[in-house]
Amino acid sequence: MSKQAANPYRSILRRHMPEPLLALLIFVMGVWLWDNHFGPKYGWEDGVGRMALRKADRELRLAETAGDLPELPRKLLGIPDREHALTHAILSLEMLENDRTLDEDGAFALGVLRVVRKNDGALMPPPPDPDLIFRRVAQGSDSWWDREYLTQLGSVRRDGTVQAMPERSKDPRSREVALRAVLSRGAVWLLALCGLAFLPAVVRGYWTALRSQPRGYIGHWPTALGLGVFLLAYLASIGFGKALDLLISQKWTGEGGQPVSIAPGLFALIDAATRFLPALLAFAFLFRKGRHVYTRLGLNAAPDGKLVLGSFALLMIADQVLRHFMLGADIPDDPAGGLSEMEEGPWGLVLALTSACLAAPAAEEILYRGVLFRSLANGLRVPAATLISAAVFAVVHFYDGYGLTSVGLLGVACALCFAGSGRLVTAICLHALYNFAIKVPEWIVYHAPL
Repeated sequence: MSKQAANPYRSILRRHMPEPLLALLIFVMGVWLWDNHFGPKYGWEDGVGRMALRKADRELRLAETAGDLPELPRKLLGIPDREHALTHAILSLEMLENDRTLDEDGAFALGVLRVVRKNDGALMPPPPDPDLIFRRVAQGSDSWWDREYLTQLGSVRRDGTVQAMPERSKDPRSREVALRAVLSRGAVWLLALCGLAFLPAVVRGYWTALRSQPRGYIGHWPTALGLGVFLLAYLASIGFGKALDLLISQKWTGEGGQPVSIAPGLFALIDAATRFLPALLAFAFLFRKGRHVYTRLGLNAAPDGKLVLGSFALLMIADQVLRHFMLGADIPDDPAGGLSEMEEGPWGLVLALTSACLAAPAAEEILYRGVLFRSLANGLRVPAATLISAAVFAVVHFYDGYGLTSVGLLGVACALCFAGSGRLVTAICLHALYNFAIKVPEWIVYHAPL
């Protein structure tokens, strides 16, 4: 009789992560996070100034056109009032000014906005090219502050004639921005309202999660082993990300020192690959066959739709509480408000969907819930594992206080969805829906051609 093959997973469960190595990995990760959160900043990336002007222009148009809506729907739809939009735009441009990265167009915009906010009759700053302002208005490609500048003059010079200045409030582009914001952000809230119907299912699912016990192979990973695998995968993701940053900044050159140009579709594939490589590295440590990943983590089953929609509704409500009541000090930490030139135009939308709405949720849930949370829950109770894994998930995102708290709450909801349903695909769907609700309206309002 042939001897029965030994179970390879037993040898994995017997692996020991040396404590000095684990401590070293934690130290390296801690230094990286500390430097990114509290270390000195070395200027802004290329394109931040242009995106700051784009965001300021559309926020001011939005405030002027739809700022008279009742307060509650205006806050839910993220429509600022005129004073808030002016202040936010000035603070954002002043960040670039203080960093000495504000170009002539930005300096002109900042000067106009300062005069408009003071409303003290001060003289408008001269534009870099006065004729360019007239041409932009004639072509319908002007910014909000261009017409504000010309309004002070009282007329527009065109083809050697003097014409009455068109009212800025009647600019069709301003109405279009307002319509985009109301429809796209309103659709998100409509979905959230539908999700409120599933709150009883969420309560049952979360209660089940908090009482759940480790089961099966993934329920027996030693916590130290899981932590070590997670740390190795995370540190590998930093290396992959740095390589991708080189591509974005075009520091890789070909023959003759010419920058290597990458097609948008190819770049989207490379970006998705860099996100999944750390997860594949973790699989190599913890699994022997690819199909076991799907079956053990619950990736081959249908998600719990009620749990996803109900959790999404709760996250939307929590976001409003954070934004308007707990963390209301709206001081920008990024002049562009998180906007990136990489997401401009149709290919930018493709990148946003494939990267932020598909690849990132799947890859991050595998690491932070499938490996980190599961490993912590094997040695601790689920509530403690949920909070610790959510805290780690938050601090690896380099946001302000509001952003860190929002991401932390998403991490809590995803961990409970995974534990409550027993299927990681449920957490992935919630994460994808949350990112979709942010990225798609953002693209429609700020990135789509106007």
